[in-house]
Amino acid sequence: MKKKEKRMITILIIVAVIIIAIIYFATRPSKEEQQKNTTENATVEEFVQVLEDGTKLNTSSKLSEAKNINGLVISNIQLTELNGQCTLLADVVNNSSADTDILLINITLYDKQGNELAVVPGIISPIKVGESTQLNAGITTDYANAYDFKVTMR
Repeated sequence: MKKKEKRMITILIIVAVIIIAIIYFATRPSKEEQQKNTTENATVEEFVQVLEDGTKLNTSSKLSEAKNINGLVISNIQLTELNGQCTLLADVVNNSSADTDILLINITLYDKQGNELAVVPGIISPIKVGESTQLNAGITTDYANAYDFKVTMR
């Protein structure tokens, strides 16, 4: 190669590196944008603790409060999400004066502002007076950050 050809190749390489550097720095988010994104993610997931296996566990104290519907007390509530499957588990105790048949219920999830997020159908198996069973309801959308819920009969 001639000296001019080497010089031209060197200049082209330098120009290419400069163009790549300009594109990299122009498209990279600023520190303010990165902090804003981090803050937004923390706000969106305000009531979520991510466990070691990636499970999102709801930590809202309002959601974990016992609910009472027609003498059935729903307590020990746990809302989790893993791999796109959101599951609500709870204990149900029959404190009414009569045994129950199978009950079809709707669990309405709410955000912190009281806006409805979703309605999840559920089934409570028959329970004798004073006995308990477990409620297990699921939905294939991530609502692990719910703040509260309400149970109604279908």
